Amino acid sequence: MASDPGGYGRDPSISYPVSICIATFIGIAFYNVIELTIIVFCVFKNRHGLYFWSFMAAMLGIVLWSLGYLTKTFRLARGTLLYSTFIATGWCLMVTGQSFVLYSRLHLILYNQTYLKLILGMIIVNAIILHIPTVVMGFGANSNHPEVWLTIYPIYEKVEVTIFFLQELILSSLYILCTIKFFREDSAYLGRTLGNTLRRLVAVNVVVIILDITILVLEYASYYDVQTAYKGMAYSIKLKLEFSILNELPTSRDIWDNALFPM
Repeated sequence: MASDPGGYGRDPSISYPVSICIATFIGIAFYNVIELTIIVFCVFKNRHGLYFWSFMAAMLGIVLWSLGYLTKTFRLARGTLLYSTFIATGWCLMVTGQSFVLYSRLHLILYNQTYLKLILGMIIVNAIILHIPTVVMGFGANSNHPEVWLTIYPIYEKVEVTIFFLQELILSSLYILCTIKFFREDSAYLGRTLGNTLRRLVAVNVVVIILDITILVLEYASYYDVQTAYKGMAYSIKLKLEFSILNELPTSRDIWDNALFPM
């Protein structure tokens, strides 16, 4: 079986510097997940609800995704079924789990139930129409007869990366816009603690958007191998940032209950 210079199929042809880069990104992703897992289990006293399980799903997804690409890149296992399964399962949990992390706290600053239902519908629909075809193409591209799949998988890969980017852009933008609106309409009622929390909320979501943009740039620059390893690291950083601020929002809810956004 010939190697795949694009990295989409089995036996990718990867240079030594790129291999080092991939290993570094994956190592950082593993470290971040281990650290965040310890923090989550220390902080969460009641381990239930969408917020907790979204975090757990996203963290497990990062581990499986990174482990899958580590196995694929350095050919740590015979055959393709093991790493393909890790990659497919990890990707679904990591990407949609990340979106559910943001969604699970959005109701704290956005009270419009219609908007919240539309956003939930967007996440579910995108998961169905993007995860299923991409997983099928991924298994096909790494099969013993990948020729047909390797013609369509790179194209659809760019489509799904773009749509998931837009999905997370919408979620992060809602946090930013709702927070800015609160500053404009109710800044007189802000205490120092809540004001700092809201400023950090904006800053974190700006950084999240920047990280998503870098993933998109790597995808369209056709650095697929680097992008896949970098994605795991980027998602682990996003989770750490989001945990640092989203976990503070419930403590501020009583302060702003009567102030926020009927929209």
